[in-house]
Amino acid sequence: MKPVVFRLLLAFAAAALMPSLVALLSGCQGSPGSRVARPASAQPVDYSDPDRLYQLVSKQMEKYVLVDVRTKEEYLQSHIPTAVNIPYYVIGQSLPATDRSSLIIVYCSSGVRSAAAKTALDKLGYTNVVDFGAMSRWKGAVLTSYDPGKCPCNL
Repeated sequence: MKPVVFRLLLAFAAAALMPSLVALLSGCQGSPGSRVARPASAQPVDYSDPDRLYQLVSKQMEKYVLVDVRTKEEYLQSHIPTAVNIPYYVIGQSLPATDRSSLIIVYCSSGVRSAAAKTALDKLGYTNVVDFGAMSRWKGAVLTSYDPGKCPCNL
């Protein structure tokens, strides 16, 4: 390649990449849809942590679907506020959200069924499923009637 052509290509590439490079170095996330990486401090919140899940449910800081994957009878005995009941064995036919990138948090009695539900949702293409595990880890009050729960969002 001739040196002049190489310099022109290099200048063009530098001009095209400059806004992204400046945004990356300044810590800016850029515009929606840009390819600029998020700063390391913007990691997703770990809602498998009981304290963080409690904050999410009590303050509804972001859109989510909390799914109790136990049986209807178990759900009637007690469940976490805002939880909807979709037993793990029908979760593939009764999807918790249409948007496959929605935050979905699953739990059960011991963690076995919630792990199975997470695996099933992962295989169906859901990309933001959190396995909270055993309900006994929940630190807040529970509901004890059949109230199917209202998702705090329309996902």
